[in-house]
Amino acid sequence: MITSSPIRRANARQCVLALREAEDALTVGEITADTGLSRPTVDAVLQDLLAAGTVLPAAAATSGSAGRPARRFAFAPGVGSVAALDIGARSVRCLVTDAAGTPLARSAVALAAEDPREDLARAVRETGHAPRTLGVAVPGILGADGRITQSLAAPSLVGLDLVGGLGERLGCTVAVENDIKLAALAEHHLGPTADSIVLVQLGRRVSIAVIVEGAIWQGAHRLAGELGSQRGMRWTASSERGRLTWSTGEDARPLLERAAAGDPDARREIEEFCAEIAPRLATVLLTLDPELVVVGGGLSRAGDTLLDPLRRALHRLLMTEHSPEVVGARLTTDGALVGALGLACSEGSAELLGVPSVPAPWARLLTAADPHPAKDIP
Repeated sequence: MITSSPIRRANARQCVLALREAEDALTVGEITADTGLSRPTVDAVLQDLLAAGTVLPAAAATSGSAGRPARRFAFAPGVGSVAALDIGARSVRCLVTDAAGTPLARSAVALAAEDPREDLARAVRETGHAPRTLGVAVPGILGADGRITQSLAAPSLVGLDLVGGLGERLGCTVAVENDIKLAALAEHHLGPTADSIVLVQLGRRVSIAVIVEGAIWQGAHRLAGELGSQRGMRWTASSERGRLTWSTGEDARPLLERAAAGDPDARREIEEFCAEIAPRLATVLLTLDPELVVVGGGLSRAGDTLLDPLRRALHRLLMTEHSPEVVGARLTTDGALVGALGLACSEGSAELLGVPSVPAPWARLLTAADPHPAKDIP
């Protein structure tokens, strides 16, 4: 890792970004022009990056004039791999990419071991890759020490040291974050441009996460957005311990399909659901004043069948000149996975690239998302 001065590390960061985002190898002159750094500085940084394996020499540029061809360099996506885990109630999914964000492998493993960390490590091993850095999306509230303090979906994880336990088992750097917050982070980077968003995740439950000035808003005790932790709080009159129920049971898909086909009873039920959740959402929106509301989760796959009545319910309540735009999520299936990949890339860039604090390659991580997400609506 480049351990010299902060200025040297910042210069290295600029060069890595220029090379990683380039479509082809770059000459020293092109890197100099792209970064604004001096040629001697770029030369010195390239020597460090070559030693770290982060860049590789490429074929020299051809020239019709006399003289030595210009040296060229390329980012080395194979310098290491990045993995992400998305933990569910009964299983865990893993996604692995190279250092440039190109997908390499996926796996899914049931949570059956007495110590869930064994299953989480197995999900990574089954991809056939040994990542240098791992991001973990967990369904629960994290404490200051990174351990899960509460989780309705995966109570067996409460109190476990995932960072240390997985780090020892897999030999890599591990970063852990709440799954909805990571999905919000991914939407911030991949959706419509907005510095502040509220993600409303509608699936088996209603969950909220907030992005402020481009970063996850945690609050003083990492409790920002955890409305379900309020005693006696119910999103709807029919919800049970936070789980949404419908006239079709716990599966909303048949109801939404009927509503999309024009069934008046189904449409009325969706309207009533949106009217029930809108007051609490409106309170959140007036408290935070975000630029954008992003609706994600399985229910969001219904599109405007759900979004239109939610927009109407919110706009009826907001007596303000400005109301945030309400849009569907870019990622309805892999939001937490892609967010965890981004977290792993940024938090583990020193181990992965030899340079700390290199931003994740978000645009390329979008290509790692499942191009054929499940059509089932919870």
